[in-house]
Amino acid sequence: MKLNSAITIFSALAMAAGAEPAADQAKLVAANTAFAFDLMHQIVPPKPDANVFISPFSVSSVLQMVNTGAAGATKAEMQQALKTAGLPADSLSPAFKSLDDQFTGRSDVILNLANGLWIQQGFSLKPAFVADNRKFFQAELADVDFGQPQSAQAINDWADQKTKGKILGVVQFPFPRLTRLVLANAIYFKGTWVEPFKKSLTRPRDFHPANGPAKPMPMMLRAGSFAYQETEDFQAVKLPYKGGLQMELYLPNTNSSPQKLLAGFVASGNWQNDIQHGFSRHEGTVILPKFKIQYQVTLNDPLKALGMKTAFADNADFSGIASEPLCISQVKQKSYVAVNEEGTEAAAVTTVTMSANAVRMPPPDLFTMILDRPFFFVISDVGTGSILFMGIVNDPPAAD
Repeated sequence: MKLNSAITIFSALAMAAGAEPAADQAKLVAANTAFAFDLMHQIVPPKPDANVFISPFSVSSVLQMVNTGAAGATKAEMQQALKTAGLPADSLSPAFKSLDDQFTGRSDVILNLANGLWIQQGFSLKPAFVADNRKFFQAELADVDFGQPQSAQAINDWADQKTKGKILGVVQFPFPRLTRLVLANAIYFKGTWVEPFKKSLTRPRDFHPANGPAKPMPMMLRAGSFAYQETEDFQAVKLPYKGGLQMELYLPNTNSSPQKLLAGFVASGNWQNDIQHGFSRHEGTVILPKFKIQYQVTLNDPLKALGMKTAFADNADFSGIASEPLCISQVKQKSYVAVNEEGTEAAAVTTVTMSANAVRMPPPDLFTMILDRPFFFVISDVGTGSILFMGIVNDPPAAD
């Protein structure tokens, strides 16, 4: 009896221990999703007619690497911006590692994540900061001299390698004179559709940009059964990739725009419980342009607007990184996406440079969704719900 009781207690403790990391991961996914929409909303307004493509997951990953060494108001503001204030500090980095582990090593899809730190020669990082970034982010560390061009070449070669040549020149020499540390996250995805588009059905159709006249674009067509929803504001469809990822396409109604749609998603804050639960299986036809986008953005101002101000100021507290006072001088991302009949290839590298001081309507039995005007899309992981990439296509450059 005592043995059975001991086994029961042990099993309960083991189940509780397993449930806790799973709960932390779910909270992290929710935080990352909220941050993704907030960040995208901050990036879009200055250029409402431009194409935008980012990896919010890459941004949140590299900022969490920095956050392991933040303290005081700096840490509180970073957690507020990243939406992670409700997660215990000691569970954040393990939750990121757990999430990364779920993404890697899959069959039928390429999804690679990498992290790196480049440190000014002679500059000392605190052992706990180094240990956390090695343990939870598998970060590669290298000493460089930021006063020499070879330092930029080393970082750019790393980005080139980790993204299979899709992200080039992510940093430029010369660096600011007081640069002490550069952190980077790279993400690379290549997936094939579960149901490819037939090349024989691709033909020129007019795409109507946000501004300017219509222009012919190679448009792919596929008919079949899809996860689909239709509301008074948008049509949406999910196109699955092999390996457990998917592209979600959101086409605003003609009296709206991707910017208005995005603002509504941010305002509702209910992506998982509302938008995601609105999909159901329906027969229909999807017409989607082939396109390729290269994009880069400096994220200092968007992150400040989200409340992360002190990290960029002279009074920033990164005492967990080094004894010398540090602040963030730049957060930047370069990204790439190409969509064609076979599937999608996407990549992004985010760098942090640190220096010294709706109402739903029932969809019809058969739908037709023609993405021949500006639209919003995300690439997400089916199992965890994590958003890896998101973008707005206002005026798509044709893919090869």
